[in-house]
Amino acid sequence: MIMLRRVLWSLALLVALAFSLGLIADQVGLQQVRGIRAKDGDTIVVEFPDGGRDEVRYASINAPGFVHNDCFSKQTKEYNEELTKGKDLWLELDPTDDGYRRAQGRLLAHVFLSPERTQTSSVEVLLVAGGYARLDVIDPNDTAIRNGQDFDVRYADWITAVQTEAAKTRRDWWGECDDYVDSEVIITVIKQWSDDEIVYIVNRGSESIDLAAGWKLKDASGSERNTLDFSDYLIGKCLLPPGGLLRVHSGSVATGRGGEHTACGKPEIDFYWTGHPIWDQDKDEARLYRLDGSLAHYYYYPLDWD
Repeated sequence: MIMLRRVLWSLALLVALAFSLGLIADQVGLQQVRGIRAKDGDTIVVEFPDGGRDEVRYASINAPGFVHNDCFSKQTKEYNEELTKGKDLWLELDPTDDGYRRAQGRLLAHVFLSPERTQTSSVEVLLVAGGYARLDVIDPNDTAIRNGQDFDVRYADWITAVQTEAAKTRRDWWGECDDYVDSEVIITVIKQWSDDEIVYIVNRGSESIDLAAGWKLKDASGSERNTLDFSDYLIGKCLLPPGGLLRVHSGSVATGRGGEHTACGKPEIDFYWTGHPIWDQDKDEARLYRLDGSLAHYYYYPLDWD
């Protein structure tokens, strides 16, 4: 009898726990589903509580295309499936007037491994941290973001942090497929929205580089206005040490601060370029040139992966 009571109590506890998790998910605007399989590195098939199934596209990242056999696509799909297949997942969906936003017929969502939205429970963050995918927001819009409609960029800071680390350590795709794998100074990510645009540049070499010695950063236009020659602003040496991170700011946050920067030689340096917005929100590219004029790195968005 005692054993029966324990079993019944345990079952009741499990039911209560499942119910409470459902309530938590509902309270924070998440939809609990079951992961069925991965279609590729950024799309999964999920099953809803009513038995219905749908494809879900991760909202803020892009992974190598499996259909066209892009470099590292097989490994990315396998890791995506390892993270999600047979697992309870929680979707953060972006509602519209007639349902939820979709991308090429797929539901667009942020996906979590628990009802608590954290950096370690975000499937998008885990994929990028492993070097399997990159930040690639669908449709950032400054006006929408100012109005609190920040769905596309909501977790971009988390993704930016882990992508910078993955690129710096040449993790997986960054070491296997990047055309600039041998470059020691690279652009790891671009935040092309808001009043504080930021280009993240890291020195993953073994020696310091002197930014003031003629390093340049250009956008797709290559115009003089959109070209940053660090030597125009820096007096004397400005060293970016091995492992160092340089954040180049543009947009209204840099108004009246052209050339202002935090102390050189530190592990992290912030440089304020221009009050003009530089980076187009829908499509652009950045080119980083060494002091001898050779191309050190090329970064573009959106990605042309599937």
